[in-house]
Amino acid sequence: MFSSYSQFQQFQLANQPYQDTQRTWLAVYAPGRCAALTCSMELQLHRKFRLIQSLDALPQGLDGVVLAAEDVECLSTTLTYFAAALQDGADLAFCDAVFGFEGDTLVYRAAHQPSGAKCAVVSRDLLLRCRAQARDPDDPAALLRLAFRLADKPAHIPQALLRYRREPDASDLFSAEGKRALLLSHVLDMTGAPIVLVSAVPVLRQMGYEVVVLGPGDGGSLPLFVEAGATVITHPDCVSSPMLWGLATSADLVVANTIVEVKAIRALNGAPVPILWWLHDAFVGYGYLSHLIPRTLSSNIRVCAVGSHATAAMHEHRPDFEIGQLIYGLPDYAQDDFEHYDISFAGGLPLLVSVGAFEIRKGQDLLVQAIRMLPDETRAKAAFLFVGKGADKRLLADVKQLAADYPSNVFYVNRLTRGEIKSLMDQCACTVCSSRDDPMPTFVTEGLIFGKPGIVSEHTGTAGLITEGVDGFVYRNDSPAELAEAMTKMIENPGLPARMAPACRALYQRYYSKEAFANTLRQQVETLLAQSHPADL
Repeated sequence: MFSSYSQFQQFQLANQPYQDTQRTWLAVYAPGRCAALTCSMELQLHRKFRLIQSLDALPQGLDGVVLAAEDVECLSTTLTYFAAALQDGADLAFCDAVFGFEGDTLVYRAAHQPSGAKCAVVSRDLLLRCRAQARDPDDPAALLRLAFRLADKPAHIPQALLRYRREPDASDLFSAEGKRALLLSHVLDMTGAPIVLVSAVPVLRQMGYEVVVLGPGDGGSLPLFVEAGATVITHPDCVSSPMLWGLATSADLVVANTIVEVKAIRALNGAPVPILWWLHDAFVGYGYLSHLIPRTLSSNIRVCAVGSHATAAMHEHRPDFEIGQLIYGLPDYAQDDFEHYDISFAGGLPLLVSVGAFEIRKGQDLLVQAIRMLPDETRAKAAFLFVGKGADKRLLADVKQLAADYPSNVFYVNRLTRGEIKSLMDQCACTVCSSRDDPMPTFVTEGLIFGKPGIVSEHTGTAGLITEGVDGFVYRNDSPAELAEAMTKMIENPGLPARMAPACRALYQRYYSKEAFANTLRQQVETLLAQSHPADL
């Protein structure tokens, strides 16, 4: 039986703790076909249960009923978790699930978002309330829908306790009545594009949408989407999965994130669903995908970009595309409590910070050259910190050699936690982005949150928003000499960063705050709906 569990379920099962639940009596109600369910009940670790075919005359002492709207395979610990939830005071408990013959599609449900769940446990009292209001008091699907609405203490169990030998459809993810938004992301890691997509979830929910995110396996950001209130469905081939069409056309709004979703855009171009195509991509991101971009877009698709740089990247290939502006929003981290990051290594000198993976387009080599160009007396007045994974070994070697040459002033750290990054931005003098191609560097925005000016390349989206000398500096032509000149202004005027701080905060509030992003996203969605359904207005 263990081998019939998916690989993910086997991993979770190995880490599940023992729970003593035998004092809780459950019934399992599945009036339809239930061969798989019946088989999996034989191996339940929780033994105090009964399979029933009728909800009439429930026995005294019964604590709750597992309602199954269709046949499903259960882990040996499924009833244990359901019973434990009732013991903890829940009147409804639902869980995550595995789908597909191979078990490679997972559905992660958000807390308080049980819509679409086909199996859950309800307390005896809640079941009686639901039956009293149901048109068909014996239909498990109808009872589940009522339970989701009437539950006072719902509980989400973050375990994939159920397995369905089919692919999920919209009814597994959304309610039948609400507005539906489907977000498409080609990665669910901690890089910029998925991180800023998370910020769209609460805004869409405030607009009345139930939100589902389709992406690959978890790379770090999946829990952020769930915490924001989205249901997340993962599939290894999420960009071109056959279920994409069904999910998308069952939604009221689709948000496709980055140029990598171009295959989905091609498939849905002209489809009966409005699509917001949100571009965050650098010029280099179009290399192997530009030939897939449709020559023309139907009225159901609206393109938006994160600033002027991302706009120019698409216009290089499709100059006639109308592209709106949708700059991402970040929370006001300056109001957070976060762990302290010790920068005593800087020796009290003003700290200039560069954050990002080491790759040619990020331009760490330009910053290295600029630091070497500084006069010795200027360089000695400041400290420089590089943060990022050394993906490009040559660039990493250049930085490490610079640190070896100037051990009191140049430092390198491979990785910092989110809390440490916030603390770093709180303490540094300014940020430096030397990218050759960077749509909207997140760490520069994070610096603005803490009132820290940025020195940025003209080849960044941030450059189009900065007022020179007021809230930052822009250098041009990928010139190390110009970059060195801008850093000299900051270093030789120790009070300058503090004087620029109010303007930096104002820049954040104007373009990057949650409020600014929410307003812009609403405007773009309204514009999209107007062009997609003009007859409905």
